[in-house]
Amino acid sequence: MKQLVEVAYRSLAKHGEELCGDAVLVRTTPHSLIVGLSDGLGSGVKAHILATLTTTIAVNMLEKGETIDEVVETLADTLPECQVRHLAYATFSVLVVTNGRHAYLVEYDNPPLILVRGGEVVRLPMVERETRGRTLRECEFELEQGDYMVLVSDGYVHAGVGGLYKLGWGWQNLATAVQRWAGTGEDAYQLTSALAHTCLRLYGGRPGDDATAVGMKVRQPIEATILTGPPSSPALDRQVVERFMAAKGQKVICGGTTAQVVARETGRTLQVQLALPGPSTAGRRERIPPTAHLEGVDLVTEGIITLSKAVERLQAAETFHDLPPANDGATALARVLLQADVLHFMVGDAINPYQLADVVRGKPMRQVYLEELISQLQARGKVVSVEHL
Repeated sequence: MKQLVEVAYRSLAKHGEELCGDAVLVRTTPHSLIVGLSDGLGSGVKAHILATLTTTIAVNMLEKGETIDEVVETLADTLPECQVRHLAYATFSVLVVTNGRHAYLVEYDNPPLILVRGGEVVRLPMVERETRGRTLRECEFELEQGDYMVLVSDGYVHAGVGGLYKLGWGWQNLATAVQRWAGTGEDAYQLTSALAHTCLRLYGGRPGDDATAVGMKVRQPIEATILTGPPSSPALDRQVVERFMAAKGQKVICGGTTAQVVARETGRTLQVQLALPGPSTAGRRERIPPTAHLEGVDLVTEGIITLSKAVERLQAAETFHDLPPANDGATALARVLLQADVLHFMVGDAINPYQLADVVRGKPMRQVYLEELISQLQARGKVVSVEHL
């Protein structure tokens, strides 16, 4: 059974600073995931730059297949030690996951990764070794469905020091909090949001240090197939519709003509539903074309206008949790796209004489909006494939 690691993170900047001195970099490919967390020495802009350099160097080198020793050597040559405290300019944790199952973890001066499996906190068998004068902790392990993992910077461990917790929240109390939250079965985004809320409360709303949490959940991937535009030749209609209806996961049709083709080939009735108002903008409700119902298809929307509005929804939201509480076609489409991990676009190339072309790029507007949607989805680490019909 396929599985993947869902990732979300939240950072709190030290009180009085505009930028958080921690940095997170997540790199996703069809077969691997690399998550890097770094805590820059000090706080503010300088710490943020140092942490960003550290995560960028580490993730890029590991993605290219270079060893952690080569990474540490490059970091040591790039970021010299603090001359006053003789400390490295940034700590780091990097988790590399292959095919959603095999994990390699390396930590340098960061709090240990928290792993909750089957409702219990699991201590990983970390092995320490020295390289270039730095003590690394390493471990390889297999991931299981339902695992929760959390990486944090030390701002979380120190939260509440001198207050509710004399010595700070501490790793064990933090691990217990993750353990309790894992029992809810919620996603990584909600986990990190809950941890950030608690951390901020322990600091009394004024964080005494930069604090970052990276939450991860191992689960099955969510798949979606989007069919938009009739095939280039009517002779392909039946074959395309059969493949679309047999696809795994959620099925979405964008376009009235496309929906009619699917209804005809399946012998099912297409029922147009009452148009629902879109979100309010400047006191005015957006006018979004109505959706339709077709048995066996999860969502049926109009084409160009809905696609253009879905682009706007994605531009304004990082995850589906950020979408407005509306059920219009554009919001519903954006919700499907943001919830899915693996998306396949089946794009019909039939020429529509009524379709406007983009003046600058000379392309049909549907293609322009699709390219923008796909670009935004790929930027979020989603696996996207496109097939022209």
